[in-house]
Amino acid sequence: MRFFTKASLLLSLSFLALGLAGCQSSSGQKSTASFKDSSSQSSSYSAKEPDAAVTSSSASHKEEAQTYHPQAKLTKNAHYVKSGNLKKTGQYTFDKVGTQLTLSTVKHPQTTIKSGNLTYKVTTVRIIKNTAKTAAAKRMAAQALNLAQIKSPYYTLQVKFTIYNRGKQAVTTDGIQSIRLSGNRQLNAANQLSDASAGKTIPANGKLATFATGLASEKTKPNLKSVKIKFAGAFADKKQVVKPTTWLKLTL
Repeated sequence: MRFFTKASLLLSLSFLALGLAGCQSSSGQKSTASFKDSSSQSSSYSAKEPDAAVTSSSASHKEEAQTYHPQAKLTKNAHYVKSGNLKKTGQYTFDKVGTQLTLSTVKHPQTTIKSGNLTYKVTTVRIIKNTAKTAAAKRMAAQALNLAQIKSPYYTLQVKFTIYNRGKQAVTTDGIQSIRLSGNRQLNAANQLSDASAGKTIPANGKLATFATGLASEKTKPNLKSVKIKFAGAFADKKQVVKPTTWLKLTL
């Protein structure tokens, strides 16, 4: 089952994601994300969503994440959003390691697909332009995406979705099986996709609100008119009880 590998990846590596909800601390910024483990259950669980491009579980990276402060002229611009809750194209924010994140595209498809007792609803799709202002920002992004190095700016595709369990037993989702971009290029657990849903348990008659982030392109903005997403299976008592979905097309 893939979710054990993917869950370990999320906990051990820096995680590439801009907050889809724009949650913030009392100071207006935060640098780390936390997720419930695969045994966590609730009737309605939402993964905490970081307001930074990269976050880290290591102490050294946390120290790096406290150091960056954008220039005053950039924070006074009307398009600057301190909280990280980017809603309109052109708005931007900064994470604490020195990445400027600019909302390039946003859509709210509200599209659903079903497999067995699970219904998947995609609520938001965004493309973010990430401009690394520091060496730490580049280093942490490359680590999160399993790359030797990354070119700036780079663009990330972010998908927010909710999984509804209509069954009478709790199931553990294996997350997203693949996201197909243009041509034959795909994002998956082994290829530049960080998926917060992998390994999460959805209780009977419950739901999971979550998200995933992957690398769309480097240096130039991706020319994406649509993407396709396929969700993996789900398990109970180490047996697959929900099959993977077919491809779901999302228009951008």
